[in-house]
Amino acid sequence: MSGLRHLAMVTAPQAPTAPPNWVASRHPLGWLIDRLLQVGPLRALLFLQARRLIIRTAESRGIAWRARRQTLVAQAQPLLAAVQRADLEPPAYYRVRFHAYDEGNLCWAAAGEAEQATDAMALRVWPGEALSAEAAQRRLRQAIFAVVEPSLDGPLRRVLDVGCSVGVGTLALRDWLDQRGDHGAVVEGLDLSAPMLAVARVRDRDGRIAAWHHAAAETTGLAAASVDLITLQFVCHELPQRATLAVLAEMARLLRPGGTLALVDQDPQSAVIRRLPAPIATLLKSTEPYLEQYFSLDLPAALTQAGFECLRVAPCDPRHRVVVAQKAP
Repeated sequence: MSGLRHLAMVTAPQAPTAPPNWVASRHPLGWLIDRLLQVGPLRALLFLQARRLIIRTAESRGIAWRARRQTLVAQAQPLLAAVQRADLEPPAYYRVRFHAYDEGNLCWAAAGEAEQATDAMALRVWPGEALSAEAAQRRLRQAIFAVVEPSLDGPLRRVLDVGCSVGVGTLALRDWLDQRGDHGAVVEGLDLSAPMLAVARVRDRDGRIAAWHHAAAETTGLAAASVDLITLQFVCHELPQRATLAVLAEMARLLRPGGTLALVDQDPQSAVIRRLPAPIATLLKSTEPYLEQYFSLDLPAALTQAGFECLRVAPCDPRHRVVVAQKAP
């Protein structure tokens, strides 16, 4: 289904949906998966299997996973000192093992593979279609921004992509703003992983992004009421609820009155996600420690509590939704 057809389905926030059975610890399936993941050797094996499956599937679809990692890391390592804040201490939740990496997003392997993993994710959205990774990525982002567009009320001056990783979504945001006619908008990215930002600098070879900020999304250090549009693209499912609530409060502080916040992530009502086969669900849950907290959070209610209004929710593809809100005047 195209992004434009999904846009016609934009709705007001609905009552929270119960988490998928494989996520919920109180459901027999979720409980069983949790018990399995508590067995150390089995958990390590699942991490390894998940990683091998992801890489094998990506390379079978034309993504040069390992070769691209080698190139990106080699080019990014000399840039680390230029992007890293030595005084920044990552919070404990960010240092846990996830995405099959012992150091989470704080290691070079994660930074060197984030672009490929994002392309692989885009391809999984439309498994039955013969799309290139580039075409799938472009379709994914266009559908996201098509949902955001109706909430924008004029030219944008400053746009911030929070949790920008290696800048795939940030550069897509820059492209979309140029297509929209917002050539004067300043676009910036912010992330907690310095290796990710170093790779983002490599990928942004033409310097189209004004700044890559090394900071925590909960305490960015940026000026209050200074941003017109903030995006969080595939971030919230990687956060515990307390961190998500803190991030929303900081986004409210950063946005000007009437400014727009757009969040895209897994859709709790997606039939594709809710019906994942148990083996795939187990592999996914083994690499995403905060999924249950994400699916059990009433995100629209949390946004309202943080001072946002005019909420809209829309599926942008078969797996993901966009939640758009304005900071109260």
